[in-house]
Amino acid sequence: MHVHDERDDAGDRARRVGDSPRAERSRPVTASLLATAPAWVAVTLLALAVEIVAPLIAGWVARRRLGVGWRYFWFGALVFFVSQMVTRLPLVQVGQLLLADALPSSSLVRWTWLLALSFSAGLFEEGGRWLGYRWLFRPEDRTWRRAVMYGLGHGGLESMVLIAGLGALSLVGLLAASSADLSQVPPEQRAALAAQLAAVAAQPAWYPLFGAWERLSAMTLHVGLSLLVLRAFRRVSWAWLLAAILVHGAVNAVALGLLQVVGGTASPSGLLLIEVVITLMAIAVLWGALRLRDREDEPPDRPSAGPAPDA
Repeated sequence: MHVHDERDDAGDRARRVGDSPRAERSRPVTASLLATAPAWVAVTLLALAVEIVAPLIAGWVARRRLGVGWRYFWFGALVFFVSQMVTRLPLVQVGQLLLADALPSSSLVRWTWLLALSFSAGLFEEGGRWLGYRWLFRPEDRTWRRAVMYGLGHGGLESMVLIAGLGALSLVGLLAASSADLSQVPPEQRAALAAQLAAVAAQPAWYPLFGAWERLSAMTLHVGLSLLVLRAFRRVSWAWLLAAILVHGAVNAVALGLLQVVGGTASPSGLLLIEVVITLMAIAVLWGALRLRDREDEPPDRPSAGPAPDA
């Protein structure tokens, strides 16, 4: 899709078709994505559906196979909502505003900020997960089966509300922009909008499926992290909470670092590399956490409402 500057050639085209420049400017200068990239729009809708439905399917399977109630799924969803959407994300927005001038101009500031983003996510989310275990779970309910459902709810709300919600808003915005008259858009915004539409037009139709793939990997990771934080209670040690924070931050840091190295999301091969690495890390975390899980009939080291620091 090519977007032209209406101001440059409106007069010539108006003379060719016998219209006035004013009439020419009233026409849209872009074609709707529904007409120019229907497959991309359809696959985007499919990816959004996966991001919304997959967590619910995973929860249904866990409910049937593990015999745990849905309330633990919603406990996890509540923890994500409070720890990320209510607490951390507003702070991230403030930080980005304060560093708006320094981030583009300083690689040191940019990489420091990426590390801060990565490990603050670990701190807030795993800290929130610990508080959820502490205040929402009875001691006898802190078992690995319920921890699985707890992790699915945490990653599920992120997928259903934050990622799918933002994706839907972005799609609606792109569809509206692709049918708009760019001559009515302020000049300082016109180039950015045209570039965004051109970038979408250049993407393969299957490109939006990367987002759905990433959500499946993220839910896998959240289940593993939920099991790690559970061990802070089962083994009565803060070390497991710290391990979960560091693992969460490290996975984020690797993903964001690779994104910088490959030059962003424009390269399909680069994005494929990132998603493969994230998937392998998520599987490794879940596999390790499941290997460490206690038998259901094995009691905690000692009765406690929460872990105590190691002596």
